[in-house]
Amino acid sequence: MSSGTSRFELLGVSIRLRADEDELRQRLEICYGASLTSPGAPAKIEAEVRRDGDWRVEVEGREGRSLPDFEQAVRALNHELMHAVMRCRRDLFYVHAGVVGWRRQALVFPGLSRAGKSTLVLAALHAGAQLLSDELLAYDPVAGRAVAFPRALKIRDECVDYFPRWRDAFVGTGEARFLPFGSLDADVVSEPALVAAVVSPTWSAEGPNRLTPAGLGRAFLDLTASALNFGTHREASLDPLTAILQRAQAFELSWKEPHGAVERIFEAVGWRP
Repeated sequence: MSSGTSRFELLGVSIRLRADEDELRQRLEICYGASLTSPGAPAKIEAEVRRDGDWRVEVEGREGRSLPDFEQAVRALNHELMHAVMRCRRDLFYVHAGVVGWRRQALVFPGLSRAGKSTLVLAALHAGAQLLSDELLAYDPVAGRAVAFPRALKIRDECVDYFPRWRDAFVGTGEARFLPFGSLDADVVSEPALVAAVVSPTWSAEGPNRLTPAGLGRAFLDLTASALNFGTHREASLDPLTAILQRAQAFELSWKEPHGAVERIFEAVGWRP
């Protein structure tokens, strides 16, 4: 790895990022520590972050963005890289979801922001599951499996107290708060996995945790509402959406406390990590 340059690989897409700021490079190692690689084949995606008054984020194939502070630049870079990788891997189908694995089975939490996806994913890892992503279900229609998009987990400030084990390990604040991969088990990233269950979460201040079986029609609608490249595949999107649910159970989850909620889910799907 040369000075000012980091290389990593996501979904088989090689990325070269130029950034001379040490703080930014350290944050990238936190975000992509499970995917860092040594210099090798030419990168498919070139990216750069530079300080020019504001922070300037440029990712090949995406419009450049100027951000006023460091935390916003980290967040923007992660967003732009994710979409650049999705553009390169149009063969995959993407859903905004948290995904964990166990014995090559996957549990999917679809939903928009503040549904609790990342918090539930981290609670599942705490209970012994493995990580596919806290942000993105990347589904391979040919293999019929969810594949890993291993970016470090992003946890909101208000959720940190759920995890006293890792409280001092989090780095950053707000939307740019991450848990370094080095704080997790070495084998935390899951192999490709068959979707065994789709759990649609809703955080509730009232509580208690409630897990309710749902019809596959509800799960289909929730996956569709969170699909990120439905327009790319158009009517063909129905095929991967149907395939994702082919062997899956479906549940609705109203949760207040993540560890108890995950325990109920694991019991319902027969997981014993």
